[in-house]
Amino acid sequence: MLKRILAVSLALNFSPVAQAASPITLLSEQCIDYQVSLSQAQESGTPLDASVRLERELIGLFNLKDSVRFYRHYPLNAEDKEALLQCQLHLADEFDRLAHEPWLQTQSQNWSQSDAPGLRQFGQLLTQQIAEQIDQQQKAKIHTAQASVAHGLKQKDLSLSIGQSQCRLTDEETQHADRPEQAFDNSIASYLIHQKDESCKRQVWQAYQVRAKQKNQAAISLIMATKQTIALEHGADDYASWALSHQLLATPAQVKRFLDSQTQLAPAPWTLGSKLAVLSKVEVTPRSGEQLLDNIQAELSPFDLEFETVNTNMLRLWHKGRLLGDVFLDRPPKSQIAGSQRANPPLGKQEQPPTEKAQAVTLKTQAHKEHKAQLSPLRQTVVGQQFGQLTLTLPDQLNDYRGQEQLIAAVAEMVSRLLTGGRYYLNNTLGDGQAIASLWLNQYLSQQLLPELPSNSREAELKAFSKQLKVFRSKLALSSYQTFENRLYRDLSQEFGASFGAPWTGADDALYSFTGVVTQGPLYYLTLWHQRLAEQILSDAQLEATSVFELLLINEQQQPLDEQLTAIFGSAQSVATILERSQHDQPKPVH
Repeated sequence: MLKRILAVSLALNFSPVAQAASPITLLSEQCIDYQVSLSQAQESGTPLDASVRLERELIGLFNLKDSVRFYRHYPLNAEDKEALLQCQLHLADEFDRLAHEPWLQTQSQNWSQSDAPGLRQFGQLLTQQIAEQIDQQQKAKIHTAQASVAHGLKQKDLSLSIGQSQCRLTDEETQHADRPEQAFDNSIASYLIHQKDESCKRQVWQAYQVRAKQKNQAAISLIMATKQTIALEHGADDYASWALSHQLLATPAQVKRFLDSQTQLAPAPWTLGSKLAVLSKVEVTPRSGEQLLDNIQAELSPFDLEFETVNTNMLRLWHKGRLLGDVFLDRPPKSQIAGSQRANPPLGKQEQPPTEKAQAVTLKTQAHKEHKAQLSPLRQTVVGQQFGQLTLTLPDQLNDYRGQEQLIAAVAEMVSRLLTGGRYYLNNTLGDGQAIASLWLNQYLSQQLLPELPSNSREAELKAFSKQLKVFRSKLALSSYQTFENRLYRDLSQEFGASFGAPWTGADDALYSFTGVVTQGPLYYLTLWHQRLAEQILSDAQLEATSVFELLLINEQQQPLDEQLTAIFGSAQSVATILERSQHDQPKPVH
């Protein structure tokens, strides 16, 4: 039944049934009624067969979760948002029910000791998922507070209120702009562009961070206190130690060593705009989205990947004769023709929307997705169970470096998601493997298709700033989830200065200005870690690119990451070895 969601959704674009139901309505109905049964798995005679039967049941639950995540990429009305929320809550409750089943708890631990690598990994990941379940009251507190933080950071009343300060912009400064879009709009970004006084820029930027603190402090404090309670219940000193215990960098000290190795000077946040303004952009050959997609396909052909064009809006990806899945191309409307050439993803364009609601969703979707290449996964490839399904937003024209880079990154992630060779959903979606594989392929393709970035280019400077902002925030998030006596970063003002050239006495206040501190917490550093490992693999691998591709992206033998890295680098790779390489490697050309 669940496998029909996408097909039915696509059919709704051309069928009178659209007048009676929407994809979200169908999803909500299936979600609320869905229940996982363990009876077939419990009757199995072997551990492997039991795991396969369980996977058949769990995959329906995971598909529904992915569908909810897919539709949340689109602007929706209040009714649809509520339907998705209720679906999400039901799915969370259903998995929580399963996690308390004694049979599943015992089996997951048994599977985690299996000699078969894939089954062992599945058991380990399932055991971890079961251990991470929290009681309903804690879950409600965290979810409510997270929503409050996200809402607070989106509010427009976080605009500037400078009062009679000497740092107020004059009428001449606010009205002067070379283009209409540069006009002052009372936002922090606009202020930093128009203000010429560096001292004022710094004061106002720092004051802005305090305003976020006033709005979010109570919710973030509640989340941290709740998670500290969870850590203590699991016998850990603090939440940072517990959350990191299942990672390759398994202790706060190892994460600190990595973050310190990545700390370099970058422009301060309040000076970034003026610095970028005097730097040149990297010139690229303008290409249409179609042209660049064709170029990417050509670069992937040595890896035995074949893109079959089903129609103008749908591709089918094959690898050595094995079907991997379908890619639906979501194209922006050309000129003012309302989507006659658009793709029809599950929330696609209808020729004559039958209701005001359907029309609003469609028009908002067009505005939301028109300009940026991005991937919207709907269904994860699982060998022996299902093919993957994704939607790729394909811009009409890509005239700058950033636009082309975004499409390359989206296609790399697309290939990584469709190609992964595991027979269990959890193996294909959790852990470091897929993220590193996607980033390695992204860097490989960028090396082939994009010019090298000069260090004095606008794009390189922006990348340097973005990385250091993530480094500093990672230090902040790590420290915030440690008890005071365990904190490894005692002076965050100095850590801010190490990245941005000047200390900031209120650096702790930056905690309240980004959602990652409550959604990822002490694991906020992971994207930096994955990026660095991918860079090391690209530059130092002892294998040909085709072998690295097979090992990282397919991993048919389901080797754990440490074994993959040993094969790639030609020697055993301990955490200490990897950190040593991160610390002493010179930065490579930026892509």
